[in-house]
Amino acid sequence: MNTPPGTQPERTRLSWRRTVLAATVVTLLVARLSVPALALAVLDWLAVLVLAQRRISALSAGRTGVANRVPLAAAAAVFGYAVLGALFVLLHTG
Repeated sequence: MNTPPGTQPERTRLSWRRTVLAATVVTLLVARLSVPALALAVLDWLAVLVLAQRRISALSAGRTGVANRVPLAAAAAVFGYAVLGALFVLLHTG
């Protein structure tokens, strides 16, 4: 399949926007289910938001150094959501 030149950065920008949207939904669910965990979820959401913005800006400017570090930091933010989920399950199943 031939894709027009220049569409890869646009697809990457859109995927980062979907990632932020998914993080927003998870944060809202955490807020609905557990108010004490809300602060951690909001911090994690802010981290994903900042990382996505840095990645999008780096792509626009053609910088690859920043762009290469962002996925690792995003993986750490997703791990934070996983820890929140595990804590929620452990605290509410007893």
